Amino acid sequence: MTVGLNRASSFAVKEESTPGIYVPPSAGSDFIPIRPGNELSYEPENLESDELLNDIGAAKSFVGKEVVKGKHSAYLKHSGVEGQETEVGVLYESIMGTKTVASTDYPTVSSSTTSLIKVNTGIGANFIVGQPLLIKNSAGYEMRNVASISGDDLTLNFKLTNSPASGVYLGKAITYSPVATGHPTFSTSKYIGGGYAKEVSAGNTVTDLSIKADANAMAEVEFSFEGTKYYYNPLTITSSNKYLDFTDDLGTYAVSVATGVYKTPVALADALMVAMEAVNAKTYSVVYSSTTGKFTITSNSTLLSLLVFSGTNAANGIASTLGFTVAANKTGAGGITGYTSENAQTYAAPYTPSYDSADAIIIKDAQLFIGGLSDNVCVCAQSVALKVSKKVEDVDCLCEESGVLEKVPTARTVELSVTAVLNKYDVSMLDALLKNSGISAMLNAGPKTGGNFIAGKCFNLYIPNCTVASFKTTGDSFIQMDLTLKGYVTSIGKDLFLGFV
Repeated sequence: MTVGLNRASSFAVKEESTPGIYVPPSAGSDFIPIRPGNELSYEPENLESDELLNDIGAAKSFVGKEVVKGKHSAYLKHSGVEGQETEVGVLYESIMGTKTVASTDYPTVSSSTTSLIKVNTGIGANFIVGQPLLIKNSAGYEMRNVASISGDDLTLNFKLTNSPASGVYLGKAITYSPVATGHPTFSTSKYIGGGYAKEVSAGNTVTDLSIKADANAMAEVEFSFEGTKYYYNPLTITSSNKYLDFTDDLGTYAVSVATGVYKTPVALADALMVAMEAVNAKTYSVVYSSTTGKFTITSNSTLLSLLVFSGTNAANGIASTLGFTVAANKTGAGGITGYTSENAQTYAAPYTPSYDSADAIIIKDAQLFIGGLSDNVCVCAQSVALKVSKKVEDVDCLCEESGVLEKVPTARTVELSVTAVLNKYDVSMLDALLKNSGISAMLNAGPKTGGNFIAGKCFNLYIPNCTVASFKTTGDSFIQMDLTLKGYVTSIGKDLFLGFV
């Protein structure tokens, strides 16, 4: 087949320990499902020359710093295992900044109320503000967030329907919390067409997150990200595969190329040619064929042998990476004819992808609360949309090949849009807008059994501090209201928490 099939592609994300240093997938669990909208674009800055060269035409332009942009769409869902991070967790962590995984399901103790959860002495330190709780009460499971903590007392954001008795477990949540600095970066690896090509980026940070939760539809999330480095069919060189031993008319030599990730096979071919030409006066050619996917090494030396089997550094040789078989040295052809690798480059995923077992969340039998502690009545919304934007700035650096050291966050905005039924007599949202009152919002969604949320399959969105930014009546068949809520931070409070329980 002469064309690649996108439906056979696979996509992996991996958190980086050092921003901009590419990290390949190391297990099948590093892969995430692809949906329409998954894309990566390389758009380097174009530097225009204003030289006049005796003509009205433009002078040659030049490539400036790298600009890498991408998008990934996914269905909003848990991992399917309580206390286990969702497969796109690194993307949530990148936009928010940090995550907390509750590995233990702690119970309540006596004297808990509809607005206050009490836990055993010293256990309060295991909870964080913003954490979602799945309160597994026999009278009915309820989902709430921790609004504040005082010792072993956890104050809730919205009142419960029933006070939990002693011994009611609170679930094992994964909580993504906002921070000002320290957002992790990640690498992406896309194996296009099941081995047709490979596209890679590094130094990525999520700049925009959009969650769409429409009634009776599958909840969706889209991540937009920016990176500092882009690679196409890259080749990785380490201390274990950087050497080439060879013999020519002037003697036997050992050369090596610099370790690192080469952006294309051509870049590696150029590096090896430079290394070979540095050892004597002979001329060498190392060429990668974009037609066959193979490398060819030639020389103006009468004698040329590649000691891929018996060379001093054969155990750490580059030959296999280039596609040469290494069971025997390459001899007899001479320098003019040279040697072409037996095997073409391969771009298949190194692991069989494995995905989370949880299904997408259908937005029905969900909960949307807006207001204060006592406003624990579900808002009859037809659609809810969250938009989180994180502004980033490039740290330009002349030492970097890409021209950019990393991307640092400088601002964050949180906006929740709601379209809901307008209740007669209800002026609470307009009143909050007129008074610029601080309120809270919470969305709980996930499958239920027997009327109870199922642990390990639910999502929670919590905006502790927000104002009503706009209010509009609308609707064709029935009267609705369009609300825009904008999150804000205080000296002690944050603007958004995302959780899975």
